[in-house]
Amino acid sequence: MARPKSNRSLEERLDHIEDYIEIMQLISAYGPAADATNFELIKEIWTEDCTYEVSGFGVYSGHEGLRQAFYGEFHQGLMASGSGHLSTMPHLVIDGDRAVATHHATTYQQIGGQFPVIRLSASRWEFARTTQGWRVVKRTNELLKENPKARDLLARVTEGPEKAAE
Repeated sequence: MARPKSNRSLEERLDHIEDYIEIMQLISAYGPAADATNFELIKEIWTEDCTYEVSGFGVYSGHEGLRQAFYGEFHQGLMASGSGHLSTMPHLVIDGDRAVATHHATTYQQIGGQFPVIRLSASRWEFARTTQGWRVVKRTNELLKENPKARDLLARVTEGPEKAAE
């Protein structure tokens, strides 16, 4: 994808780069926060009224929903056995005070001294600029195993936030 010549001012371009870095920092903080069950950091990453759709597990709403997800039996069992959440580099589209990122998310679990991938998902994040900075409004994970929803989600990689609600 060729990047077209920008007509924006240097200040506007720098603002865009700073937004890009802040959002990338949120995404990259998610895995370590999840693996440590660092709920204070998890809450900082997400808005209070967030939605987290996890294929195979359900939809979690707000910080209380996130608490249920991260302190639930499945997640805590992963942490006890040794696991890690890793993400590929996301494709990020920023449009004003909204942004979306699309990538692959993997979860590894220690099983018999090995670390096989136990989940491979298509992941799409939706962000909003708040008074505290960028925050996650919604994240959707779809397992790639025989799941057309996952392929459809990945096919939207270049769509901006205006399509996020669809």
